Amino acid sequence: MNNNIFKSLRHKNFRLFFIGQTVSMVGSWVQITALPWLVYRLTNSAMLLGLVGFLSQIFVLLFSPIAGAVADHYNKRKLLILTQTLLMLQAIILAALTISGKIQISHIIILVIFTGVVFAMDMPVRQAFLVEMVGKGDLMNAIALNSAIANASRLIGPAIAGILIAAVGEGYCFLINGVSFTGVIIVLYLMKNISLNPVDKDVPVIKKFFSGLEYVRNSKTISSILFLSAMTGLISAFPMVLMPVFVKDVFHLDASGLGIFMSAIGVGAILGTVKVAARKSAEGLERLIVHSAVGFGLGVAAFAVSKNIFFAVLFLILSGYFLISQTASSNTLIQLIIPDALRGRVMGFFTMAFMGFAPIGSLACGFLAHKISAPLTVVIGGVLSVIITLIAGKKIFAHKS
Repeated sequence: MNNNIFKSLRHKNFRLFFIGQTVSMVGSWVQITALPWLVYRLTNSAMLLGLVGFLSQIFVLLFSPIAGAVADHYNKRKLLILTQTLLMLQAIILAALTISGKIQISHIIILVIFTGVVFAMDMPVRQAFLVEMVGKGDLMNAIALNSAIANASRLIGPAIAGILIAAVGEGYCFLINGVSFTGVIIVLYLMKNISLNPVDKDVPVIKKFFSGLEYVRNSKTISSILFLSAMTGLISAFPMVLMPVFVKDVFHLDASGLGIFMSAIGVGAILGTVKVAARKSAEGLERLIVHSAVGFGLGVAAFAVSKNIFFAVLFLILSGYFLISQTASSNTLIQLIIPDALRGRVMGFFTMAFMGFAPIGSLACGFLAHKISAPLTVVIGGVLSVIITLIAGKKIFAHKS
C-alpha cells in the first residue's frame, strides 16, 4: 500500500487527533444507531422518528455559518474541548435515563435539541482545525483520513450497537458514547505547538459572517457544490431515518439486522473514502462529485424496492460509497480553493449544506412514510436526487473560481 496515504500522520498533533477521533466517532455511531431504535420502540411512530431526526440536525442549518465565523475568531482547540465536553455530558444523561427505565420521548427531544446546538458549533470548527495540525501541504490527505475515521466508525459502531441493543438495551450504547468522548478531550489537551492562522480580533464575528457569505456567493464553483451538497444531504436522511421501519416491518429482522444494514452503508463509505484518498490531484473532482450524486440517488431507490436482504445490503453499500465519494470530493475541492483566513466560515456553509438540510429531509420522510409507506418514500427521494443532480451538475462544470 502506498505510504503517502498516511503521510499526514507524520504530524504529531494530527496523530493524536486521529487516535482520539477514532475512539470518539465509534461511540458516536453506537449512539446514532441506538437512538432511533429507542424512539421507535417507545412510540412505534415513523413520524416521531422523523421529528427526532429533524431536531437533531436542524440547528446545523440555523447556526453552522455563524459557528464558522466564530471558528475564524477564537482558538479552535479550546472550542473543540468545550463542544466535546458538552456532548459527553449529553450522552451520559441519556444513558442514565434509559438504563434506569425513566426515559420518555420528551427527554429524548430535549437532549436531542441540546446536542444539535452543540454539534452545529463543533462541525465547522473541527473541519477548519485540520489545516492548523498539518499545514496546507498535507491538508488533502488529512481530510481524506479524517473522512476515513468517520466512515470506519460508521461500519464498526452500528455493528456494536446492534449487538448491545439485543443483549443489554439501548442505555449502554449511550454510556459507551459518553465514555468515548474522553479520548478526544484528552488528546486535545495533549496537543502542543498548534499553528494558529492569524485572525483579526478587531473585526466582529457578525461582520466576518457576512464577509464569508459574500465570498461564497461570488464563487460560482463553491456555491454550486454547496447547492448539490444540500440536496444530497436532504435526500440522504430518507433511508437513515426510516431504517428501523425497513428492518422491522419490511425485512422482519431484530436489532442485529439494524446493525447489518447500517454497517453496509459504512462499508460503502470506507470504499468511497479510499477512492478519493487515492487520487493524486484535484483534477476531475467536479466530474466525480456529479457522478457520485447520481449514483447515490440510484442506489437509494434500488434499496427501497429490494425484497431480498442480499440485494438490499448490496445497494446500501453502493449508496454509502457514492454518498461519501461526493461528500469527500466536495470537501476536498472546497478546502483547496478557499483562503486560510476564510476557512472556518466557508466550512460553516459546507456543514450547513450537507448536514443542515438533513433535518428537513427527516421531517419530510417521516411525514411521507406515515401517509404512504417507507419504501415508496425512499424511492421518491432517490429519483428526486437524480433529477436535481442532472440539473444542478451542469453548473459545477460550467464555472471555475
